[in-house]
Amino acid sequence: MKITLIGYMGCGKTSIGKRLSKEINFDFYDLDAILVESKKESIYNLFKKKGELFFRKKEHLMLKKVLKKKDEYVLSVGGGTPCFYNNIYLLNKYSKTFYLKTNSYTLFKRLFLEKNTRPLIAHLSKNELFQFIMKHLSQRIYFYEKSYEKINASEKSKNDIVKEIIKCIRK
Repeated sequence: MKITLIGYMGCGKTSIGKRLSKEINFDFYDLDAILVESKKESIYNLFKKKGELFFRKKEHLMLKKVLKKKDEYVLSVGGGTPCFYNNIYLLNKYSKTFYLKTNSYTLFKRLFLEKNTRPLIAHLSKNELFQFIMKHLSQRIYFYEKSYEKINASEKSKNDIVKEIIKCIRK
């Protein structure tokens, strides 16, 4: 079985993915980390130097390559990945997708604390950050909602979220 975690930046895809993969003894892959390693460039620099279109094309090609892997794994993808090049359909076809559904206020609280480690939002004021999240989340929800399963990740511990995903995959 292949499991993919999707959702907005800051919803916990990577940290939950790592815990989940340990719990069920699957390999863990982070699409952003794979892209950074293959391009020897940070995502921020790829966006800045080559533009979002270039980045999204590379992301799509890398996603197709990862999804073709035969093994069982947990995959975490970037917040925008499901929203481009019909990626959500590929993800649903070749893996069980889980949307880590997180409300905008929780995302804001988390991202405000991590702001300096996230180049896309580092320059934003508190108010601008909240507006940024609201705008992008409203554009992306359509794609996230197409996932196999939706997990409310707003006020739960990482362990509870992992347990809930395991319960879903054992149905």
